[in-house]
Amino acid sequence: MLTACAPITAPLLSIPLQTAPHTHITYVAIGASDTFGTGADDPATQCWPADLLHKLGSDARLINLGVPGITTHDVLTIELPVALDTHANLITVWLAVNDLVDQVPVTSYRQDLTSLLQRLRVADPQAQIAVANVPDLTLLPRYQQSDVQALRSTILAYNAAIASAVQQKHIRLVDLYQQWQSLAGHPEYISDDGFHPNERGYAQVAAIFYHSLQIDKA
Repeated sequence: MLTACAPITAPLLSIPLQTAPHTHITYVAIGASDTFGTGADDPATQCWPADLLHKLGSDARLINLGVPGITTHDVLTIELPVALDTHANLITVWLAVNDLVDQVPVTSYRQDLTSLLQRLRVADPQAQIAVANVPDLTLLPRYQQSDVQALRSTILAYNAAIASAVQQKHIRLVDLYQQWQSLAGHPEYISDDGFHPNERGYAQVAAIFYHSLQIDKA
């Protein structure tokens, strides 16, 4: 995994939204390397938040706060303050893999995630928030030689913590764990590091998020 670095913000994009006239959406993506776009040729334009932005329509802007290597605890002091200042209409959160790799206790992770979601919800009760869980990492080339049973058990423990935190805050869960098998079954979706998606894989991730957000609107 890459080490954490200063927050990196993707270029603000402006595209017409398929909503009422003069509706503006500020979309903030909170996350780590997979939100930043590591694995794509051009992370700023080929990351999944940028793909999701294009699906939303125009007159919207993206603020991508993804920092490679960051853990949820560090997000509270690095990404969260920036996110709160944006007064975003839409917020996505994809965090946990670095915590899992760094062997952060699940209880500590749950506390940090709950704190993050609580502060986001209090700041704007009307904002739409979607939180993704941990994909089935055992399907990726990077983990083919690992203890699959132990890894899957840890993933399920983290995902139970995510499900609990999301339910408490009435936030949309994006179930990447259930959807990941179809992605991992396509080697052309995975980058050369055997771990991160490439631009094709990120397009698929964006489609999963978009589908979940459409369900939330129904």
